Amino acid sequence: MRTVRAASHRQLLRIPLALHFALTLPAAALAQVEAPAAGVVETGLLLRQLDGSKRVLMIAAHPDDEDTSVLATLARGYGARTAYLSLTRGDGGQNLIGGELGEGLGLVRTGELMAARGIDGAVQFFARAFDFGYSKTADETFRHWPEEELLRDVTWVIRTFRPHVILSVFTGTPLDGHGQHQAAGIIARRAFDVAGDPEVFPDQLSLGVEPWTVGKLYQLNRFGRGTSSVDLETGALDPLLGRSYFQVAMQSRSQHRSQDMGSAQSPGPRESGGSLETSRVPVGSDDGFFAGVDTTLVGIAGRAGAGDPAALASHVTGYREAVTRASDQLHPMTPDNAVSALEEAAGEIRSVLALLESAPGGPGRTEALGVFREREAGVARALLAASGIMVDARVARPRLTPGEDVEVAVTVWNGGTRSADAGSVSLRLPEGWTSAPWTGSGAANRRIAPGSLVEWHFLVRVPETARLSRPYFLEEPREGALYRWPLDPVRMGRPGNPALIVAAVELSVDGGEPLDVRRAASHVGVDQADGEYRLPVAVVPRFSVAVAPRSMAWPESESSGRTLTVRVTNFSQSPGSGEVRIVPPAGWRVEPASAPLADAGAGEEVSLGFRIRPGPDAPPGRRAFRAVVEVDGIEYDESVTFIDYSHIDPVPRFGPAELVVSRFPARVRADTRVGYVMGPGDAGPEALTDLGVAVELLGPDEISAGDLDRFDTIVLGIRAYETRSDLRASNDRLLDFTRRGGTVITQYNQYQYPAGGFAPFPVEIARPHDRVTDENADVVFLEPGHPLLTTPNALGPADFEGWVQERGLYFLNSWDPRYTPLLEMADPGEAPKRGSLLAARVGDGVFVYTGLALFRQFPAGVPGAFRLLANLVSLRGPNLDAPR
Repeated sequence: MRTVRAASHRQLLRIPLALHFALTLPAAALAQVEAPAAGVVETGLLLRQLDGSKRVLMIAAHPDDEDTSVLATLARGYGARTAYLSLTRGDGGQNLIGGELGEGLGLVRTGELMAARGIDGAVQFFARAFDFGYSKTADETFRHWPEEELLRDVTWVIRTFRPHVILSVFTGTPLDGHGQHQAAGIIARRAFDVAGDPEVFPDQLSLGVEPWTVGKLYQLNRFGRGTSSVDLETGALDPLLGRSYFQVAMQSRSQHRSQDMGSAQSPGPRESGGSLETSRVPVGSDDGFFAGVDTTLVGIAGRAGAGDPAALASHVTGYREAVTRASDQLHPMTPDNAVSALEEAAGEIRSVLALLESAPGGPGRTEALGVFREREAGVARALLAASGIMVDARVARPRLTPGEDVEVAVTVWNGGTRSADAGSVSLRLPEGWTSAPWTGSGAANRRIAPGSLVEWHFLVRVPETARLSRPYFLEEPREGALYRWPLDPVRMGRPGNPALIVAAVELSVDGGEPLDVRRAASHVGVDQADGEYRLPVAVVPRFSVAVAPRSMAWPESESSGRTLTVRVTNFSQSPGSGEVRIVPPAGWRVEPASAPLADAGAGEEVSLGFRIRPGPDAPPGRRAFRAVVEVDGIEYDESVTFIDYSHIDPVPRFGPAELVVSRFPARVRADTRVGYVMGPGDAGPEALTDLGVAVELLGPDEISAGDLDRFDTIVLGIRAYETRSDLRASNDRLLDFTRRGGTVITQYNQYQYPAGGFAPFPVEIARPHDRVTDENADVVFLEPGHPLLTTPNALGPADFEGWVQERGLYFLNSWDPRYTPLLEMADPGEAPKRGSLLAARVGDGVFVYTGLALFRQFPAGVPGAFRLLANLVSLRGPNLDAPR
């Protein structure tokens, strides 16, 4: 085993860093929107990228599966172009910070990965796999994700990114646990085998990629499996970053806030690594991930088949010597000392490219052209950073609507000591968009003196036919558990859509050769509390039509009306008037059928209320009410909301303007009063309201000192003990409430729950926790006469039909004999589990623990989940004493 340690300060400047694809591809949503940067740190980090070409691809199943220590060390310290391929966007997970689940959670976790990559320096890719929830075997996983389709996606990413090395997080065996983890390990190995074969997925070759043979495959030891053949010293202090790579990695990992992944940035020695599994190159002593792989620029150029190899080698050597001088001359107080050497490096690169472009075609030439074009862009960025020159592009509004104009300002700030000149200044726009110069000092002054800032202003016209900013993988409905991708190589496998507006500025420094500089435009605003912020630009419809609530449970015994609220948001810059109407399903009534929309101003939200109720012939089952807004003869029937958390960029989520009503027989004990303690978010309070129950959300004051006896039942939301410190501190008050005759319903919690001793009698959760992932698993009633299963609704097998994603999770594994287990279920081939629903008499009251995934069933309108909830909140201590 060889431990690879951090290099010296001077060596670190020479080692190439992960070079983002944005240098060579159209600006895409690869990381969070950030302000431009320059100076010694930025220059030093860029200089690490400029010699050699090392590329490594890490493959796993989900956001947060990646080994961020390895990513950060390779990307930030060792110069490898480093990427992480997550098969899924984490759509099937849980959410600690909000109520998004499914595709909405996938958008959150995509943003979290982008935020993480902006810190650790890697690039992010995805396959089409939709996370359908926990699975226990690879076979089960491949029933949802056709194996060949997943292989197709991973092969595409390999041929796009062209890694020399693949790092598999998972082994592809049952040791990985989660079936999706196993699938990721299997696919990583299969893709390693086939990506270089032109007979495999030959249709991809027409999209601009070529077969690519990966040199080496490693199995990472992130989970402590096996002995590493290569270890990276991740705890070394980086003199430019002022932190170790492990500390950078933990900041990166902490971006996975929805998955409670906050991590300490601990100092001190650390190592991560992996074991060589397969190699197509002679490795000799395996002294590093790239041992045996020729990643030198001289070697890459030599394989290009150029007509004058001696001249080519001479220019490559000259380039490398110039980059070395730039590194040597970089000084903390005067980074522009490196400018002359970087200008020389730029000239050598242009000569190299001229020779390569005249060479015959072939794989070697293709590889060399790609590498040296990346170096050309990297030298330009380093030259500007060393010169203290920053280019920015700012859009006046973050939300654009078809048919309107918006101002875009392009600025160049020369914060250095050398003069600069601007040649052409223009905007790169989507097809059909147009721009025209407006006003600004730059229009008359192309010289940018040291210490000055010059602006160019454009008026951009967004055409009526502009494509809305739907995430590309949501433009069409999924095909089972696979997203659909457009046949567009710029977007396939990427985190999100390309930037809409990109500034293109031709700059020369100190009379040198012109540099082509690109900068994605964003909106810059100021919050009175938080200061300056940046937002990506999105195209949205003129009017968003949102319906609240989006789903309702409706007991058949209820005939009175309820209110449906339609919220109309005018995203445009001009007021609009029109009509809002509701299209009801058969058998249902709405009053009024329509209402006027009067003068909805720019940026204004207007709410209108409608009363809906079932008619005498309203059928049971799920039915949809549709809201439509008509303005100027155009109909709008889609909602646009922005998923917006402080650690990720806002992303639009489009959805139909619909209310889905689920009508079924259900009863609740009369006059039941419920207090609800929310955890990170679930639809429990709304479900109770739909059942006609008076429910009150309990905050810290009510939990710690309020009168709990005014409630019959207190329901604890999912993971409440994990997220509510007030609940943990006041647990004794809750148990006292139970002893006095109250009912407490505890929904699933994680391992902190049994460890904290919060239950009235001892309970345990196994590691890994018991769960049933088959949403159609048979359910056996262990105590058919128990009041929780009979009163006031007689539950039966039909109440467990139509469930989504899973039966439940974090079941109890062992418990005190005073608890009564009520249900038994199991995944195929596994022993029955009885810890999903248990009840116990506590003094005069009742305590219930349930790991059933009710939080997933309520938004889906599953009748049995509501009927079980009605029984839960109706349960009283004396019910348990009745003979049965």
